[in-house]
Amino acid sequence: MIGIAGTRADPVIVHFAAHCVLDGVPFAVLDLMDVSASGDWRLSMPPDSADFVSGTETVRLADVTGLYIRPIYLGRTAQHAASWQGLMAGLAAWMDEADLRVVNRLSANQLNSYKPAHYAWLTANGLFVPPSLLTADPQRVLRFVTDGRTVVKPICGTRATTREIRASDLDRLANSEGPVLVQRMIEGDDVRVHVVGDAVIACRFASSAVDYRSDRDAEREVFDIPANLADLLVTKTAEQGLVFAGWDFKLDRDGTYWCLECNPMPGYSFYDRVCNGAISEALIKTLTGRLFTPPKEI
Repeated sequence: MIGIAGTRADPVIVHFAAHCVLDGVPFAVLDLMDVSASGDWRLSMPPDSADFVSGTETVRLADVTGLYIRPIYLGRTAQHAASWQGLMAGLAAWMDEADLRVVNRLSANQLNSYKPAHYAWLTANGLFVPPSLLTADPQRVLRFVTDGRTVVKPICGTRATTREIRASDLDRLANSEGPVLVQRMIEGDDVRVHVVGDAVIACRFASSAVDYRSDRDAEREVFDIPANLADLLVTKTAEQGLVFAGWDFKLDRDGTYWCLECNPMPGYSFYDRVCNGAISEALIKTLTGRLFTPPKEI
């Protein structure tokens, strides 16, 4: 039985559970928000047969042979936050000792949460990253912006819409108390690559928008990336301790793949619809150990 751990308010969790239903895969939902807010749990070290989590439903963890986890915190009170942190600490330690397939363990590499370190890691591992600048100095940003089209990016791993920054925007930056991360805009198509174990599933998007995700009319297609790049992404995903990752690229007119990030907890449902369910099928295969079957319509 697969365990699906997260919150029922997360559309990605709902999407994956729907594919499990379509494929006839037994699963139990571990609603971590309910568990941390008003439930209970037992997580032993080493794990034993009495371990459980109890929220909307009680799940005996010994019955779970694979676990897909998306720990998105949506609480508001300090008391709930403390309970959530305790649950996450316990789950992280328990998963590292448990004999089951996990997508992804909480102890896996999280460099994506601080983009400058993330970019340094990507570059050191053979990927091309667009020129970037982190600074609180408006004059340095002005020189960077003057040299070519520029986008502003979040410093942390929080999802945000990419937008272009121009010299006329810098008056607001002058009054900012913190640094800003800017990056050279790469013109070309967007390519999103999902790695699930040794499976590589890619989509290509063509749009005139700065952020293609905001363009409902963006052209989209399933896409094959070069074999050497696919092999590199499989290797570098595994080296981070990840089973599942979403890699974002810009593909320029010269055929160069510019790496924008490796997302360790991809919200993949939008891309899965483009790929006709292939990402969900790869996740199910990984979590159950069964053979891959062609994706179904959803």
